[in-house]
Amino acid sequence: MASVTGLSKIGLPHLSENMDAEDARAIRNYLYQMQEQLQYVLCNLDVENMSEPLRVRLNSIQ
Repeated sequence: MASVTGLSKIGLPHLSENMDAEDARAIRNYLYQMQEQLQYVLCNLDVENMSEPLRVRLNSIQ
């Protein structure tokens, strides 16, 4: 099972030096925004947004 703590290990990819600087900046900004949104969503999941089988499984782990 994936872990939210693993999100801190996600880094931006190394872009080719042949790429236009403006395009590289736009891609980096987009990827950063997507990473931030993913981290927010995964850190703010609550039980109302989980299926019953998943809730049961998570409760059995605790």
